[in-house]
Amino acid sequence: MTNQTIDTDVLIAGTGGTGLAAAYAAVTHGLKVTVIEKQSQIGGNTKISSGFFAINSREQREVGMHLTTQEAIAQLADYNHYLSNGTLLARIVNRSADTLAWLEKMGMEIKLNPTANTTQFAHRNNDYRGGSYHMYQHKDESYQRIQQTLTTAGVDFHFNTTFTDLVITNGAVTGATAITASGDQLTINAHAVVVATGGYGGDREKVTRTMHTTHLRTLGVPNNGEGLAAMVKAGGTDIDSHALIHAAQLAKSQVTQKTSQQHLAGFSGNPLTQLLLTPQLWVNMQGQRFTNEDVVYDTVEWANAAWSQGGQYLFIVDQATLNTFTTNRNREEVSQAGPGAATGSGDFTALAEEAVTGKTAFKGNTLTELATNTGMDPSTLSQTIATYNQAVASKNDSEFSKRLQSLDYSISDGPFYAFICQAAYLGTVGGVRVNRNLAVLDDDFKPIPGLYTGGANAGGYYEGHSYPAFEGLASGFTWTSGRIAGTSAAAYVKAKFATVN
Repeated sequence: MTNQTIDTDVLIAGTGGTGLAAAYAAVTHGLKVTVIEKQSQIGGNTKISSGFFAINSREQREVGMHLTTQEAIAQLADYNHYLSNGTLLARIVNRSADTLAWLEKMGMEIKLNPTANTTQFAHRNNDYRGGSYHMYQHKDESYQRIQQTLTTAGVDFHFNTTFTDLVITNGAVTGATAITASGDQLTINAHAVVVATGGYGGDREKVTRTMHTTHLRTLGVPNNGEGLAAMVKAGGTDIDSHALIHAAQLAKSQVTQKTSQQHLAGFSGNPLTQLLLTPQLWVNMQGQRFTNEDVVYDTVEWANAAWSQGGQYLFIVDQATLNTFTTNRNREEVSQAGPGAATGSGDFTALAEEAVTGKTAFKGNTLTELATNTGMDPSTLSQTIATYNQAVASKNDSEFSKRLQSLDYSISDGPFYAFICQAAYLGTVGGVRVNRNLAVLDDDFKPIPGLYTGGANAGGYYEGHSYPAFEGLASGFTWTSGRIAGTSAAAYVKAKFATVN
């Protein structure tokens, strides 16, 4: 093992959207920029994401959408109960369209997904939620172009190099340490550092502690929280980091790990997802109904409802419902929220039996037997189903106000099946307290000299455990905050040079 040293002006740790944006912003200010990345390629967790939240973009204006940043800021602040950092929120939204155009110049191909085409049907009447989604196209080629743009501009990339800690001199961040693929110790001396390591979604134990449940599903992300831990050690305060919960999945289902032209990350080819993505009767593990199941038409609200029950719940159907889906006579709209439903046909009874055999579903010839097999109190489940059947019969859900058109399936004809569902997460968001320039703040709200962050390590853009239901929001924040952080770091370094000279 040897020790190596690199001298640079600005160090960027991580090459997800935050790091790439920060690197390009800094290098275009004429500074020497070094980037380290633990993987062998760029993209990070951002590459899983499908689109960019932007308001008043060229793409929106071209199709006659007239959205204002003022209204978007108002809606987001209201959604967050005004717990988010208002100065940060406003700056990100106001810069979103300009950053989107900047990203396209870097090499990302973008296509607007109009509100009418939203896969989250709850957003059909809200352009700010459904029409804000600018979807990435041909991502592999787009990221290759972005890397070439940065390389041509002079950015120095070091792959297979894992960030370990910050270097602090007299209270200021003056670089970082890392480990190379060969195990060598690397010290990077820098006048400013942008930590863009992407949260801690790969640290399942910490996610479990933060989210207070062991039941969340993960798509598997490489970010283990090195950057966030280092910033806290340097004096930053983790104010709101949490898992980015995203829809729900059938237990143990095989899902895609990345997005494509056909499917989003988390997609499962099992036709049973049509049951998962229709508003059947949902109960918690005690057999109690807990929500209006129409939340299945909104990715975030669906995940939130699942998390409220520990990240795990059951949906219950009877034999008649399975027969209806087998013969393609389902009348309810199948949601495409989250990763979306598989649209293929199948023998739903046979699929249900496979799930029971695989211990991802329970079966009972009677409701009492179903309750016993699931570990529920039979009287509780019986009362839940009786109340729900009455809502279906009367077309009036007095408990949770489910829409009339979603009250189609009673639970009447045995055998009965209960399928295990788990909320999924796509990494973490939130993090240390920052100001509008993405400088990391100490407990006295003063910037830690030379330290900047963004994306999944920056706090204050979200409320806490919730994620606002605006399509592409986290990915848009990633790129925009990275651009601001890189610009701010460059300004700090230039001011430092001017003072010395």
